[in-house]
Amino acid sequence: MLIFAFGLIEISRLAMVKESITQATREGARVGIRPTATAADITTRINEELEILGITGAMIEIEPSQFGPADEGETVRVRIRVPMANITWIPDFFDFNVADVSAETVMRRESTS
Repeated sequence: MLIFAFGLIEISRLAMVKESITQATREGARVGIRPTATAADITTRINEELEILGITGAMIEIEPSQFGPADEGETVRVRIRVPMANITWIPDFFDFNVADVSAETVMRRESTS
């Protein structure tokens, strides 16, 4: 029964982290669609969101990697991957067969005209 309880706690933590990472990608993409956005602005906003839950070691991927004037219909893709070892409260106890927890958001950039 105790193992079952710990399993539920771990799965609940994973679900909470997945939602937090998804929210962080949305916030990063919202910053990234502005005409004056930079990759540093996006990364800063994402790290602010992840800091709330103490999530560390996140790998942030932003496309396009260079920001300039927005073309109509151009998209911003924000992807975050966090290693499972940085999330779990009971390391190496459960084998979830997942190396990373990840989330991605794609939004269209705002026009500069």
